[in-house]
Amino acid sequence: MEHLYDTHFHLDLQKDRTAAICEIEENQIYVIAVTNLPDLYRKETVEIKSKYIRIALGFHPELIHQYQKQIPLMWELLPEVRYIGEVGLDLVNKSYEKEQEAFFSELVERCRYDSNKIFSIHTRRSVDKVLDTLGDNYRFKAILHWFSGSRMELEKAIENGCYFSINGAMMKSKKFLDMLPMIPSNRLLIETDSPFIRYIGSYDEHLRCIKEDLLSYKHDVDVWANFRRVLGG
Repeated sequence: MEHLYDTHFHLDLQKDRTAAICEIEENQIYVIAVTNLPDLYRKETVEIKSKYIRIALGFHPELIHQYQKQIPLMWELLPEVRYIGEVGLDLVNKSYEKEQEAFFSELVERCRYDSNKIFSIHTRRSVDKVLDTLGDNYRFKAILHWFSGSRMELEKAIENGCYFSINGAMMKSKKFLDMLPMIPSNRLLIETDSPFIRYIGSYDEHLRCIKEDLLSYKHDVDVWANFRRVLGG
């Protein structure tokens, strides 16, 4: 049987959450369902019970200023979770750059030596700052979601031990495809970032397309083995 998974999926933002869960279960797709706020994580862990879905504790960087009262809840929940995302930095608007940096830095330091944790990290216009915060001395698995940085930043991310989750939009980007050969095959994972990327057909068909497109450029990649390695299996 073909194994499918998605390392970055917004279950709470689906148009029909019940239908999305049914599709995941029917096709036995292993999903890391990221959240954008700690209270959404807490809500989903109560409401959703599926052997194929793992809810991630997240705090989207663009929401940190508006929802700063939830920061203590993030620290309260953090010790109990394995999956963390969506977190990181977003410097499209630099109005609250210092707040974002302070939060992400504290998050990394609280988890730096926890080898059980798996991060899905947002890096829009902030790859270099994210990598500086991570450094190369951390034990959790760091997955850079939708990488859009420069060649130099990619080299640094590879050197620092990061993984990369690849979606359909990335596989249509000439800039990314030109850099794809640089990424070691054992660091490549797949994601959809649904519902932010639209696709034709079913969810499982879309995941298969990403996988097949990736294989057409990196013939030796085994995305399922990579996912198992990240999970520690």
